[in-house]
Amino acid sequence: MPRIAAISAAAAAACVLLVALAALLVLTRLDASAGGPTPPSDLARAEIPAAVLPRYQQAPACQGLPWQILAAIGAIESDHGRHGGAHLDPATGDISPPIVGPALNGHGYAAVPVPAGGSPWHSDPVWDHAVGPMQFLTATWAAWGVDGSGDRLASPHNAYDAIATAGAYLCNHRTRIDSIPAAVLRYNRSRGYLTQVLDKARGYGMTDGGEPAPASPATVDPAAGGPVLHGDSRPVLAFALAQLGKPYQWGAAGPDAYDCSGLTLAAYATIGVQLPHYAAYQAGYGQPIDWHRQPIRPGDLLLLRGGDPIHDYGHVGIALDNTRWINAPQAGEPVTLAAIPRSRLQAVRRLILP
Repeated sequence: MPRIAAISAAAAAACVLLVALAALLVLTRLDASAGGPTPPSDLARAEIPAAVLPRYQQAPACQGLPWQILAAIGAIESDHGRHGGAHLDPATGDISPPIVGPALNGHGYAAVPVPAGGSPWHSDPVWDHAVGPMQFLTATWAAWGVDGSGDRLASPHNAYDAIATAGAYLCNHRTRIDSIPAAVLRYNRSRGYLTQVLDKARGYGMTDGGEPAPASPATVDPAAGGPVLHGDSRPVLAFALAQLGKPYQWGAAGPDAYDCSGLTLAAYATIGVQLPHYAAYQAGYGQPIDWHRQPIRPGDLLLLRGGDPIHDYGHVGIALDNTRWINAPQAGEPVTLAAIPRSRLQAVRRLILP
């Protein structure tokens, strides 16, 4: 490993101080203001009926499932219950006329025979149909149907029931989501569908993954500088690239798995920099960079809102260049090289100077 230029005494002292503060903050009590579910975006408020929006927000049956995923599915499947001129009764959640998808007869769709005895939700005696605003099959509804409206009847033609059922189905009996992509692919196995859902969910305000909020919320001044060093970012990048494909695991910092700040911590350790194991605390390191006016450089830390619960500077990764970054996204998604999500950046911090 090439030797880097010596860190100034002041910078080294600042590093030690920040690490010590991070350790002390981890021991403090969880602050209720650390974060919560992300609020709906302007697009979400414009597209989602007012009576339905809180149902999406309340529907996740496990930790780590953003409500925007459910809302995105509702948008794609039925335009939130408005497909074909259908409308919602806000008082009951009932959708009329009922939304019934095409026959799943193997012509352009999978071949799914109706269960023995027929379906209580459509009249086709031969082939099944996806029904309701969230488009459930008969057998799936029989196994998962939830009464979300309080009328003691679980009906896929009731938006409140269907949304609550989708929240349970995506969680698959888990207390924490196994993987957002895996959950969506359980709903529909199409990769194209997954891309549509994720894009729409981000449009509705979903943030990237990350890690649970720290025990005490970080106070970050975007204009304040932190510890820096003069050296070479190539060892940091080489290490991060060598981890591509390794699984995400919360609390892990290698060698076989990582969470987001564990990856950046391990990468920077290759040049002797000790970062705290929380993205929000790492936001206090390095020089602040205005990425709207300056190019992002290799090795820069890129921070976004994220985590569970959602909080500022809850997700972090390392810039490979001005357009790509390396990050450990979330459960079920391995360390990956992807385009920098510039529209969602909260901070760029430069720890390495030429």
